[in-house]
Amino acid sequence: MQISATGQPGAVCGKIAGQITSRDQLSTQRSVFLGLSVALTLLIGGLLVAQWRVALESSGRRLGFLPDEGSEGILVKAVDPAQPAFRAGLRAGDQLIEVAGRRTRTLTDYDLAAARFASGRPVLFRVRRGRALRDLRPVPGMAPDWFALAVDALTTLGFLALALLALNRRAGDLRGLVFLLFTLAVALELALPIKAIGAPLLMPVGLSAYYLLTGLQIGLELHLASLIPDRHPWVRRLPWLIPLFYVGGIGMGLASCATYVIEEVIGWHLFPWSSGAVGTLLRSVAMPIWAMAIVALLGYQALRFPRPRGRYQAGLVLAGVFPWCVFVVVTAILGRIVQPLPMWLSALEPLALLCYPIAFFAAIYRYHLFDIELVVRRSLIYTTLTGILFLVFYAALGAGGVLASRLVGGNASVWAVSTATLILGLLFAPLRRLLQGSIGRRFFPERYALRQQLIALAGELPAQGKLPRMGEHLVARLGEIFAARSATLLIADSGASFLSGLASTLPDGLEPLDQPPFRTLEDPGIDLLRRAGKPLPVEQVTARSAMLEKRLLPLDAALAAPLLSHDLLVGVLLVGRKEGSRSYPAEEIDLLDLLARHVATVFENVRLFESATYESLTGLLRRETILEQLDRELERVRRYRRPLAIAMADLDHFKEVNDRYGHLAGDALLKRISQVAAGGLRSTDCMGRYGGEEFLLVLPETDMEGACGVAEKIRALVQRTTVEMEDGTLARVTISIGLASLADVPAKDGRITARDLIAAADRSLYAAKNGGRNRVFPLVA
Repeated sequence: MQISATGQPGAVCGKIAGQITSRDQLSTQRSVFLGLSVALTLLIGGLLVAQWRVALESSGRRLGFLPDEGSEGILVKAVDPAQPAFRAGLRAGDQLIEVAGRRTRTLTDYDLAAARFASGRPVLFRVRRGRALRDLRPVPGMAPDWFALAVDALTTLGFLALALLALNRRAGDLRGLVFLLFTLAVALELALPIKAIGAPLLMPVGLSAYYLLTGLQIGLELHLASLIPDRHPWVRRLPWLIPLFYVGGIGMGLASCATYVIEEVIGWHLFPWSSGAVGTLLRSVAMPIWAMAIVALLGYQALRFPRPRGRYQAGLVLAGVFPWCVFVVVTAILGRIVQPLPMWLSALEPLALLCYPIAFFAAIYRYHLFDIELVVRRSLIYTTLTGILFLVFYAALGAGGVLASRLVGGNASVWAVSTATLILGLLFAPLRRLLQGSIGRRFFPERYALRQQLIALAGELPAQGKLPRMGEHLVARLGEIFAARSATLLIADSGASFLSGLASTLPDGLEPLDQPPFRTLEDPGIDLLRRAGKPLPVEQVTARSAMLEKRLLPLDAALAAPLLSHDLLVGVLLVGRKEGSRSYPAEEIDLLDLLARHVATVFENVRLFESATYESLTGLLRRETILEQLDRELERVRRYRRPLAIAMADLDHFKEVNDRYGHLAGDALLKRISQVAAGGLRSTDCMGRYGGEEFLLVLPETDMEGACGVAEKIRALVQRTTVEMEDGTLARVTISIGLASLADVPAKDGRITARDLIAAADRSLYAAKNGGRNRVFPLVA
């Protein structure tokens, strides 16, 4: 049900009017809304209190049987085996002749007699069973059905809440008006105290209201179902259907009410039909047709509506009303087959009705039924106030031109008018921005605050320095700002050939993302995201790619936002589902799109800067950079005489991985191993790619014993690391590490160079390889 005017509760009421009416009018509207809300709440609340009071009083008079008024008097349709009537000997089929000394031919007679019942005191029942008369003495008094009372009250309050929500509708919103009347009618019907025993005056009033409200509901709900999420095509082609809904529903309600009052209350028989026949027609024919028509209207829209959100809205409302529709149809069918119906069956109706408000509230928060109201409201405010600004601008321009022509004569007036026009033109843009900023802060504080947070986040990113830190800061702040369960950032390599994980707030980190990489130029899901150029639901992206669906499933992501810089895919930002399973409104998706575009530019600039320093595949320092770092450390240790160690590391049997799985899979494995190895370093250590699958590690302030500890940690981490290939197999490699420390390398000409240290570490690496691989070897003297 896309009821666009009811999406915001009382705090939002009247904001549109506040922009185009005076402050006094706004105050009046709020007062009216508050007064109506209080009146409806008091009315429904008072009826609920009366319902509970009557139910508690009636429980002391109940006996546990179901009476039915027929032409020969009151017949017992069903008896609950666990209640006083059954224990006293009353059975289905018995006819009540006299109750507590009073002749009973109608249900009103029975209510008058039951008014004198006292809990715990036996009552004389004279019944006819077959041809025999029997005297029974049941003892009134049953425990209140607290569960049924609670469900009734909860359902009533749910519909009351929806009615109060709909009360805050936009003027002229037909959908909102129909929804308001329908939810209010249901709440009133459920709150009626009609299940009373021994209240002969209350029963006629309650049942009459019940018949009238039921007839009204038939017309209103059919009308409402034809407007969800938009006017039904059947109604467009056949506009007379809407009046027919109301004529049929209200006509049935009036006929039922009139027959009941005239026949049962007054005692006249004016119609050729009985009140029992009308009730049977209502339950067995009218209500099933009503239920099936609602299912048909909503089901058509849920399957055929052109926009996905509209289909979801209709489908969710259908899911909420479906249990009640099934209950009505099944009850009507059983009424034809099984006589009498089980007494417990009537207790299911409030449970079925409870699904309706639950589904509607879920539709509000899941599929944003009221987003359109917010958009309309914001557009109206911006259009109205911007229009006023235009009018003021042109009025000032015209007045200035006239004034200038009068004050300055001749050709000088032309220059004066031109100058005034130029000044006003220069002032218009700042005034418009100031006005829009004021509107955002005053009327949309949540959106304004969110926008300010995202602007601040965009400004914080460059201060983080390197890409990994920027990524970690981005996903952490996004999770906080959007109240998302997780956020993950995928970054593309310099050639945009594949994506890999850069940062994530997931407990498992990036491990599920790097095995194997995403082939951005080949994967249809990533290609769809790149061509769309805006955030898309993850389900829409993964529907194009089974591999992508398998990868993103563990991430529980809701949105995928492409990071595009001049049509180049820089990365993908995956935002998890919101806390409380709420969906992202259009407002937040638009802001996420703006942030993604800014982040793409920042990341691309940083990546260009880092490309001269860091190796694109592994993210490690380039060969030239790590050698420069080694030279700087050597200069430092010569000056301060501090320890220094280096390590040369090489992957074992890496060529076999390339030959078996291909070079792309080999690159993925190399990247993963590089990340694992770098993760085992201390904050002062450096690691660079020396060439191929060979790495150079610089370990400042470290002697040979400390270097062995660091190297052994890295070796163990690499040994435990596996990478899943495209065929599902797990690839694993080991690493051999050779060490050299400054204290153990002999000096040539009194000076140890970087080449000397590297040569010593190379000899250690060669020894580690010859010793069986997958080991750490210190300097061979």
